[in-house]
Amino acid sequence: MVHVVSIHAPTLTALQAEAERQAPLADLVELRLDTLGNPGEEALKQLFKAIGKPVIVAVHGPEAFGEYNGSIDDRLELLQTAARAGARFVDIDWTLSLDLGEVPAPCHRIVSRHDAQGTPEDLAAFDEEVRAVLYEGDVIKLVTHARCTEDGLRLLRHLRVARGGLIAFCSGDAGSFTRVLAPIFGSPFTYSAPASLPGSTAPQPTAPGQLRLDELLGILPPGGVGPGTGVLGVVGRPISHSLSPHVQGMAFKCAGYDAVYLAFEPEDFETFLDLADDPVFRGFSVTAPFKEVALAKAGASDGGARDLGAANTLVRDGASWRASNTDALAIQATLEAALPLLGRAPRSGLVLGAGGAARAALRALTDMGLEALVAARRAEAGQALARELGCRAVAWDAIENTDHDILVHCTPVGMHSESGSPPESTPIPAQWIRPQTLVLDAVYRPLRTPLLVQAAGRGAFPIPGAEWFLRQALTQYQAFTGTEPNEPLMRAALEGALGLSTAEVPSS
Repeated sequence: MVHVVSIHAPTLTALQAEAERQAPLADLVELRLDTLGNPGEEALKQLFKAIGKPVIVAVHGPEAFGEYNGSIDDRLELLQTAARAGARFVDIDWTLSLDLGEVPAPCHRIVSRHDAQGTPEDLAAFDEEVRAVLYEGDVIKLVTHARCTEDGLRLLRHLRVARGGLIAFCSGDAGSFTRVLAPIFGSPFTYSAPASLPGSTAPQPTAPGQLRLDELLGILPPGGVGPGTGVLGVVGRPISHSLSPHVQGMAFKCAGYDAVYLAFEPEDFETFLDLADDPVFRGFSVTAPFKEVALAKAGASDGGARDLGAANTLVRDGASWRASNTDALAIQATLEAALPLLGRAPRSGLVLGAGGAARAALRALTDMGLEALVAARRAEAGQALARELGCRAVAWDAIENTDHDILVHCTPVGMHSESGSPPESTPIPAQWIRPQTLVLDAVYRPLRTPLLVQAAGRGAFPIPGAEWFLRQALTQYQAFTGTEPNEPLMRAALEGALGLSTAEVPSS
């Protein structure tokens, strides 16, 4: 794959300085001359020589997230000047392809087409219209705007079957993942924003959804990606809070596993899975609200997933998927590791919530031989879950007076908001927490949730959700790779992602 770093700046001097900083990390440097005018052939020759890497020159207007507002003739003359000065490529909008005409060798043309509003349904027709205005030796670049993950997957599907070295990816935050995956599906180039480098402030991306070059390189396996690189990821809605890409990605990278692990946020999981039918998609961690449909879509499943009626792990099994659920095992292992803190044999555990995580927690308590209790704010939901699993439902306002040795919180209350603001609420009043009990919080961002702070203040034993997260991640890694996970490495990766010192995440 060829890494292109795309740079714009207010002056030619600033453009050169930034390009010289970025060039060592990139294979090609795209210079956006949207607002700089035509500095002349000699100035461009000196600029290209100073950069020391092959250069693409682009002059984009609003149709391609650019700022050029000059005349068509001036735009065409600037690109011809850049070609004569030694640019390796010039990028021309497809509607102006025939107006530009041929460029002098060894320069080549990138004939680009952008759809800044969305991703057309008929991508083949979108592509063919560009091919009608090509000259021999031209390269096509298609950039559509992804309004959702499904748009990005549709573009990658087209890229897989397209003819002849097509460059293609999506703009927009929802399409950022296509910039990572495009080379796996056949795109010879992928474009990045300037890397964040010490001692300087990196310019803004030249298009929405661009990853910074250092971010992209951090995602890729050693040696980069190729046609055989596997694609795995975590799927949920919302998903920006997930630490799975950091933890699993670091484990893959350190093991030399030829795969990338990304976050996906589809609007519809069934459509997502139908579109992710290419063999390079090898497995997914599945989180709310898609766990039930993940099980329904799988061709085969293990007993744990069937018992819980939900899957949090999908692994490719030929043309279909095999489902499993690691949550109950992770909860059980987390609680059993903490039992010595109690100093007594527990008899019962109380679960707060009635969703998929609560279901897994109740299963874990039952498998530990404990009486499993459940309380939910919506009493009917808690009662229905208790009937289904053979547990006992407890009224929410009876929690304070309900005997239990273990409390497991399974609602989102206490989680950092999408804006990053700290949580202020707790699921229950502090006085309802019983001293000398284990309190496990499913929430792991922040590590010290308001509930766990309250638990410590009440003389209970707080267990951060990071431990639950880590244990299920270890099991998923093994399912994805067929190899034993490196627990110290994945623990350290989780600590790093949470911004913690080693002492703050308990060791198993």
